[in-house]
Amino acid sequence: MGSIEPKRPFEKVIIVGAGPAGLLLALLLSQHDIPSLVLESWDRLDERLRATQYGVPATKIFRRAGILDDIREQSIASFPSICWRRVSDHERLTGIDLSVVKDHPDRMTILPLNQIIQIMYKHCLEKANGLVEVKFNHKVVGTGQDDRSAWVDVEVGAEGEAKEKKRFTADYVIGCDGATSTVRKSLFGREWPGQTFDFRLMVQNVWYDGFEKHGWDGGNYMVDPDFWGLIAKRGKGGLWRVTYGDGAIGLSDEEYLERRNNAFKKLLPGHPDPGEYQITQTDQFRIHNRCVEKMRVGRIILAADAAHVCNPFGGYGCMTAVLDVGALADCLIGLYEGKADESILDLYADIRREKFLKYVDARSMKNMNRIMHTDPNTVLETDKFLQLLKDLEGNEEATRAFLLVSSVTRSPSCPRQKQDPLD
Repeated sequence: MGSIEPKRPFEKVIIVGAGPAGLLLALLLSQHDIPSLVLESWDRLDERLRATQYGVPATKIFRRAGILDDIREQSIASFPSICWRRVSDHERLTGIDLSVVKDHPDRMTILPLNQIIQIMYKHCLEKANGLVEVKFNHKVVGTGQDDRSAWVDVEVGAEGEAKEKKRFTADYVIGCDGATSTVRKSLFGREWPGQTFDFRLMVQNVWYDGFEKHGWDGGNYMVDPDFWGLIAKRGKGGLWRVTYGDGAIGLSDEEYLERRNNAFKKLLPGHPDPGEYQITQTDQFRIHNRCVEKMRVGRIILAADAAHVCNPFGGYGCMTAVLDVGALADCLIGLYEGKADESILDLYADIRREKFLKYVDARSMKNMNRIMHTDPNTVLETDKFLQLLKDLEGNEEATRAFLLVSSVTRSPSCPRQKQDPLD
């Protein structure tokens, strides 16, 4: 007689949102034979201009998910350096040389998020052994649960079409549906502690040969009280991402766009006129720093932007989402394989929320305040972080150690490994 497969503590999860968090979670679970249904309200993958760089801890999770090689193949090899510049005269204040880790397997990952999502989706279709099912045009409008299962109520159909109402049930529902999360709202309504900033963030893909002509670094944080942000090389062949905050309050989308030529004149090297560069894509965003009171309510769990959001400066947003997903996958895998009980999900929720509030929220605010609220003429003397970078200049060994240090945003809640999840 053959051996009898032991009964699993759960059989299937529903993941709401086919963004980076949802698809990455589905991939990680599929590696341990855990099936998932991913529901996406849009009719396509997200193409908006968002994150582009991800730190060492996220790189390790990308490798574990089996997608790092594909990301590396499409990305630029490495930033030559990241620096901080004063907008008024474009003087380079200080920076850090990333070339010292260009051959290290755990170096920073650099690729626009919309391209990473495409890679994740391809892996879900081709390398997940049929364990990941992704349904587009499936808009979750509500959730529910009892002591045995959780469910989502869904409107099925493309925009402008008559909608069919369906209910999908699984053992757990995981909200990875972003900052406007329906799953979060089903749990907490409009209650989401934190703040929304008055300014508008303008994000553009730009072709402009002046960056190379003027010898700009691969990444340039721009320090200024009016127009501040990050200008960075983001693709092969000379594509750059120009992200800046416009401090004007209460303007329409069109009025913010009308101010862009003036912003580019100040921000870009050579102070070009509009005909000297080409903008291929633009998005506008409101910026928030917020976090829910709980990331788990029974059989419904939140992860990534559905639970917490922060401003993008320093790359904490998507990296923290990746770390959420890596930790949650470990906990679900440990539960599924009988190596932990259900209380491990509370540890996930508590630890990941603590990491956000203690580190990510505070550090992302420091990063943003450094470029928008400090005096660009004295910031090098008053800012301890920039002083640290100044001290690292020319010291390759210390710079390498600094770049490869494991982030404190990581939480090793990994019940399938022999370690204390609270370590």
